[in-house]
Amino acid sequence: MEKLYRIKEVAELLGVHPKTVQRWAREGKIRVVYTVGGRRRIPESELKRLLGEKTNRLDEIRETRVVLYARVSSYDQEKHGDLNRQRLFYPLSPIQKRI
Repeated sequence: MEKLYRIKEVAELLGVHPKTVQRWAREGKIRVVYTVGGRRRIPESELKRLLGEKTNRLDEIRETRVVLYARVSSYDQEKHGDLNRQRLFYPLSPIQKRI
């Protein structure tokens, strides 16, 4: 039997709000099945289709991505090291790009 996921679980895996998943189900954008109690569940095959993944381990596909935006308002602030202090305060990634 195929594993069935609750709306909240699917929302967390997709990175959207549960109301979004409910709306998609209502609009027929995703396939749902109903439990005996009338609850909507999303089959694992549908979740894989939405994710575009060909994996058997859905619990390992969710990856957190963090984007940090640091800026200064003027050239003088940059010259005095304000931007570098912000970069040092948030050492999230070895790759830092100046835009």
